Amino acid sequence: MILYLTNERENQMMKEEYKDFIGIYDESIPTKLCDEFVKNYETAKKNSSIIDLSEKNVTGMMDTSSHPSSRVLDRKDEGMFVAPLLSSIYPRPPVDAYFGFLTKCFKSYKKRYSIEFGGALYNDVFKIHKVRKSEGYHRWHYEKGNSSDIDRIMVYMTYLEVPKKGGETEFLHQSLRIDPVVGRTLIWPAGYTHMHRGLMPLDGEKMYITGWITGSKINFDDAGK
Repeated sequence: MILYLTNERENQMMKEEYKDFIGIYDESIPTKLCDEFVKNYETAKKNSSIIDLSEKNVTGMMDTSSHPSSRVLDRKDEGMFVAPLLSSIYPRPPVDAYFGFLTKCFKSYKKRYSIEFGGALYNDVFKIHKVRKSEGYHRWHYEKGNSSDIDRIMVYMTYLEVPKKGGETEFLHQSLRIDPVVGRTLIWPAGYTHMHRGLMPLDGEKMYITGWITGSKINFDDAGK
């Protein structure tokens, strides 16, 4: 992890901004670390060692209530789930370093809104998305839209690679568009108050990390046993 604490990082402080419960953290992730994720992704794809990059996986991440004929308009990008302990794409050092920086952002978010969580919080999986020109996830959605996702509390996103134009993240009820910037991290609530979508890159490509801070699920079948 020390490898990523460069002079660049030491000489600049993370910049914080908050809009309607959306935390925006600029310079939160060192550029060199972002580049490392991009490099590892492209190398794995070139060597055919990439995992979980299948049509089933990509379409499975879409809202299942949408009609199949509209799915191509809802989402078109490369997406994969990454479990840090199992991944052959991203070695543990860059993953551990990333979550160290992300933890700092999350602590700042909790402090800003005086949030306290009871019980354990989890983040054992994240996703990488590669979005080319005219691609993206264009459907309005939120992160607790399925019963299987009810344990999601907060959402995070970090831009690793950004297009020259386009590729913003748009929030419906906040009437807000946030520009993609390398090293910029966003954190927001997972509920319906923060419906959002990704706008298409108009010139260049976008790559980003996204995932969820979750609580433990309650199994009512076992309650009281």
